Amino acid sequence: MRKVVGVVAAALILAVCVVGCAGAQTEGGNLPGEELQILSHSMTTHQFTGGMPESTAVVKGRARNVSNSTIAFASIAVNFYDKNGNLIDTSSAIMQNLGPGEVWDFNVQSAGPDAWKSVSYDIAASTNQ
Repeated sequence: MRKVVGVVAAALILAVCVVGCAGAQTEGGNLPGEELQILSHSMTTHQFTGGMPESTAVVKGRARNVSNSTIAFASIAVNFYDKNGNLIDTSSAIMQNLGPGEVWDFNVQSAGPDAWKSVSYDIAASTNQ
């Protein structure tokens, strides 16, 4: 009976670890097994002056297809936040037919009167092969 309880306990611990570890982020910002790896990214903001208040926040970066097949549709999505953590805007960039090993230089832009207030952002990559 003790042996059965030990085996069941070990199986439960393994199941919890597998489920808990599945959401772990790697250094490149991608989940294990994903095809598109974000290599680098940074944000710049600019406030324009003139008759109409307008500004931009732009996240520029590089992503690589780390799979052995062409990615039919790749997307980089960015949420832009102000200094209080309020969401200002969500925007994305797309790329089609990104070959194995190819690098994509992406730009994700938010434009509007409050875009210059962006001080932080979240970034995520997704694919559809």
